[in-house]
Order: sequence, then structure tokens, then C-alpha cells
Amino acid sequence: MTFPGLIFSEQITVKGFALQLYDGFTGEPQLQGQVLVSIVGQKPPIAKTASATFVFLNIGPGAYSISVQSSVQTPFYLPVNVSVTLPLADPLWQAYPDLSLADRTKSLDDPTQPAAYRAERALATLRPTPQYPFPPGATLVRGTVLAGNVPLAGATVMRVGDSDGTLSDVNGEFVLFFDDVSGMGQAATIRATYPLYPAPVDVQVTLQRGTTVSIQMVMAP
Repeated sequence: MTFPGLIFSEQITVKGFALQLYDGFTGEPQLQGQVLVSIVGQKPPIAKTASATFVFLNIGPGAYSISVQSSVQTPFYLPVNVSVTLPLADPLWQAYPDLSLADRTKSLDDPTQPAAYRAERALATLRPTPQYPFPPGATLVRGTVLAGNVPLAGATVMRVGDSDGTLSDVNGEFVLFFDDVSGMGQAATIRATYPLYPAPVDVQVTLQRGTTVSIQMVMAP
């Protein structure tokens, strides 16, 4: 596999594997703050910060779990573990997401890409935390999920009708962002679910473009 530009302007060929990450807010392969990527028992990857690419050199065949998390100083993304079995099918593309799963006639972020590629792309797209530095004018819902009076971590929170959402953090806090809200505003239902609670919690909100709505969601047994 060839990775151009790893050492100055040279092009070198290495026995390795690359993890390509994406920012969940912008959708771009550029990350905010410091993101730490590691595989137990492997040397740290070469990080190409500008392109959010992390390259592991001299990694042998086998099943790996890649840990991805923000640094304590810049806690902008929720942590994720990426499972991969090497080598991948395409000897010329040892990278995740695996482009051999994609339809090359379409944009890689096209929602009609094959399901297998979309699943990998979604996992490689980091979800912002409430600490993420959203720009002015972002349309947000911020809130806290509680189990009684106790913050609930790991609850799934999303707008009803969307295919994806976010998770509450260790403080029960979450943030959702929207780019499809008109200047007239839009009614929406925000839903929280958690495996140990049988019923979801819904909160009705009015989204206004460029503003932040704050809510609290209490899960009941």
C-alpha cells in the first residue's frame, strides 16, 4: 500500500494500515483538537493531522480493535472502537473505511452508497461532544439525560425521523446539530432511549436556525 507524503515529499511503500477519520459536524476528514488512536501491542500510528489519517506501520495479519478518543485537553469527540481484520480484501487498499466496499461512481458521502461502506464510514465519523467548538450560527439542541436525579451515560438521543443521533456522555449531557432547519423554524421530537428502560422519553422542541435549545430528559423505570 502506498502512502504519499509520509516523509517530507517522498513517496514510500510500507506494510501497513491506515485509519481515515471524519468530523461528525463538518463531514470533512479534518478533526478538531487532539485525537488519540491506538492498538494494544502496536506502535503508535503516524498521524497526518491535517487529513485525519492515522497510519500503522509493519502491522501483521490478525483481528484488531482500534481505540479512538479525544485527549483530555480537547474532549471534542465521543470515543469509539473500530474493529478490523487484516489483511483486507484489496491488497492495494489496506485502509478503513474500505473503499473496495464503495460504489466509485458516487460521492463517498452519498446516502445511497452500499450499506457495508456506509456502516464503516459512519463508525469512522466521530460524534461531537457537548464540548465541541461549534461555530456561531450552528443550530443545536443541548441537554441532559437523567435516571431519576442521576446523570445517565450511554443513552441514545436523536430527532425522531433521523437515522442517527448521538450518545449522552459520562455527565449525561448530549448535543445534537441540524443543518436542515429553515428560517421559519421547525417542530421536532427529541427522543432518548436506553436498554434498561422499557419506554423512550420524548421532548417536543421548536428548532430555530442559528440558535440553541436546551432540554432535560428523565428516564423512568
